[in-house]
Amino acid sequence: MRPFTAIVMIYALNDSTPMTSGSIGSHRAFMGLCITTCACLSLVLFVGWRWYFDSISSRKTLLEMAQKAEARAQDLEKMGLRMDTIEPEEASEPLTLASINQDQPETKSVEPKAEDRHDSPYPQASAIKVMPLQENEEDVVQAIALLDEFWKAENWKDQLPMVIDADRVAALMKDFYEVQQGQTPQPGGLLSKARYSIDGHEILYFSYTSSRPSGTLEVALRRGPQGKFLIDWESLAGYGEMPFQQFRDKRPTKPVMLRAFVRRFEYYNFEFTNSTKFICVKLTSGDSDNSVYAYCERSTELGRWLEEELAGTGPTNYKGYILSVSFPPDAQSNQCVLLNKVMASRWMNLP
Repeated sequence: MRPFTAIVMIYALNDSTPMTSGSIGSHRAFMGLCITTCACLSLVLFVGWRWYFDSISSRKTLLEMAQKAEARAQDLEKMGLRMDTIEPEEASEPLTLASINQDQPETKSVEPKAEDRHDSPYPQASAIKVMPLQENEEDVVQAIALLDEFWKAENWKDQLPMVIDADRVAALMKDFYEVQQGQTPQPGGLLSKARYSIDGHEILYFSYTSSRPSGTLEVALRRGPQGKFLIDWESLAGYGEMPFQQFRDKRPTKPVMLRAFVRRFEYYNFEFTNSTKFICVKLTSGDSDNSVYAYCERSTELGRWLEEELAGTGPTNYKGYILSVSFPPDAQSNQCVLLNKVMASRWMNLP
């Protein structure tokens, strides 16, 4: 029994005064007041609960958006891109092949002087824009079909027509598969896809789950000469001039180009015991099977750049770099090397 009904019944039972026309009116007024009060309270409770559940739903939506944004930022970091350098695309319509072929102004980064680009021990910042991407867009559909065909190819020669800059990359693929005995990394589930403009180059980007140290496999596709998106094989395979194990075995004193996952580390040994003088970074191969420790002096341009760029890295946070490294003369170990240069702050090396 509702409290209000009980109160009314008790009131009626205890009231022994005979009902007159005036008292009936008073009872009706009282009943009307109570009913109105209950209706108002019910309305307030309904509105309050509605607001509460809407608030919970909004918080959940905001949390999901924040998680997606964080995941996107992490994907970009692994690709070598920084969220604070990315500008939103201002175009209101999706970018199509037809619109690209029209005479339209391009947005490019302000490039440093030629001597600065070649002499600098670290890469210059890129101009990056997020571009619109639609699931059923022809470019996206063709790119996904191309990736499926690439994964199913039986050998690198069958994969060659699907990669960008095939004439140059053919020799690298032959070296990777036939000499280095490398394997094409296999993707897991699709995590995300996006479209970017990086220094004037249009990129389709796909991220998959992976056993790599970063936990993801990043695949970039660039427009070929005929306007079709093709796979950037070098960044996909993590190609280096030597496999990590061979690099450690031969201990070359001449610089060697490697693609590696890089993070700050604290390991000072052999020729590099002075932690005050040197900064240490750990380089891990794409397959996670090998690693070396690379050093450069903190006071150099490269050392200062690394201090800033790798400040947030840790045991589970890597950045993909293309580096030039070598062993010191008469190296005391096969795991401590000189870091000569960071050639690119991502595995994709744009022309």
